[in-house]
Amino acid sequence: MPKTPGKGMSLWAQVGFYSSLGFILPAGAVGGFALGWLLDRWLHTSHVFAVILGLLGAAGGLIEILSILLRAEKRFDAGKSDNGSGTG
Repeated sequence: MPKTPGKGMSLWAQVGFYSSLGFILPAGAVGGFALGWLLDRWLHTSHVFAVILGLLGAAGGLIEILSILLRAEKRFDAGKSDNGSGTG
């Protein structure tokens, strides 16, 4: 992954970086649901674990998206303020 999503990246690198974020939330929800479905089959319960773990997976995906965007914003701001002029 390139250092800073922003002006230093090419257009296609930015498209790839930001479009990959759209897969994190559904992947977390589907992964959590699948694990819950397996637990429900193993424990012979209704769809309780599937729903709970699906929601937890979606929440985890949302938290991961927010942390990635915050890290990218911090890197962009750090690169923006370090322009070599000494004015900060």
